Amino acid sequence: MPRFRYTATNEKGKTVRGLLEAPSEEALYAKLRNDGLYMTDAQEAQKALATFRPLKTAVLADFCRNLGTLLTAGVPLVRAFRIMADERTIDARQKALYEAILSELRKGVPLSDAMESCAPAFPTLLLAMVRSAEGTGSIDHACARMATYYEREHKMNQQVGNSMMYPIILSVLIVGVIAILMTFVLPQFKPMFDQMETLPFLTQLLFDVSDFVGANWPVLLVVAALIVFGGKLLLAQPKVRRQWDRFILHAPVVGVLNRKICTARFASTLSNLYGSGVPIITTLAAARDAIGNRWIESQFGDALDSIRAGHSLSEAIAGIDGFEVKLSSSVAVGEETGKLDSLLATISETLDYEAEMATKRLVTLLEPVMIVVMGLVVGGVVAAVIVPIYQSYGTIGASSGAI
Repeated sequence: MPRFRYTATNEKGKTVRGLLEAPSEEALYAKLRNDGLYMTDAQEAQKALATFRPLKTAVLADFCRNLGTLLTAGVPLVRAFRIMADERTIDARQKALYEAILSELRKGVPLSDAMESCAPAFPTLLLAMVRSAEGTGSIDHACARMATYYEREHKMNQQVGNSMMYPIILSVLIVGVIAILMTFVLPQFKPMFDQMETLPFLTQLLFDVSDFVGANWPVLLVVAALIVFGGKLLLAQPKVRRQWDRFILHAPVVGVLNRKICTARFASTLSNLYGSGVPIITTLAAARDAIGNRWIESQFGDALDSIRAGHSLSEAIAGIDGFEVKLSSSVAVGEETGKLDSLLATISETLDYEAEMATKRLVTLLEPVMIVVMGLVVGGVVAAVIVPIYQSYGTIGASSGAI
């Protein structure tokens, strides 16, 4: 019998919340009415807790690895999910997810359908792999393969994030240094400079900026927040997001890195699905969703139509803007030799390595640039302060010599 989390009001208008078992919401309403309560809301206890969200790549890797290991050891599917749900290291949301899948499996629902009912927790790629493996009875092998895939994806994401950490720290330091100089250092010299008849242009500019920021900093903070919020709203629009994703694919320096990452994701996904016997249309649709670039994804309509018309895979993806040229060439060779799955796996590993090297080159380029920028900022402020002081000393010395 299902359990419901309910919200009700009593005769005095006070809100009451609780947990009760009932065959249905109607039966729950009648039961509460007999107790003098008026139900205003009710949800099944499991559904109330399990507001599922897309799982991160690290969690997906652990899920696939644990499930694959248990199934390989001969543990039945239902028992495997029971073991995973009872694991102490998982959080309440994951536990609710496993319990929901377990409930569906006990009803005789296939694993792929049970996982799909928990959307959007699991990506289309994993669902397609599991559905294909159910037909061949090789769910354990599919899970082991997908665990490796998600571990590589998580490693790539971590490499990009860790590589950008140092430039981000330097950027924060630059902003902090500028704020300290403008807020604390420059005002200390202002009484002395106010006695001078004229100031160098750079010094006057710095004081004007300091005065403006000091008088309007609340407004500037609001403007900055509006710019960030407005940028997020704009990127949430499909057309704007497509054009932005197109820009970052062709931008100097970072464009090369983004193209390699997108191509590697597509090739790796394609290799896993194609090698598991998933139909090519389903394979392309799942591989498209794994790319993470709206501009490339928007071009797959023509590619799918080309496949349906009987053209080869290499011809279908050759016209997609954003992929590395070597992808279509390698696919063509794989189609000719009949070793497309292994060749796709090879090129995805190659592109992963190239993406890692491109990330390191990008960071190597950014580090000296950021240091130079910080030096110019600090040097400019110091020069703006010291130059008028030396000028005043020169004027005093000249006056003394004249006397």
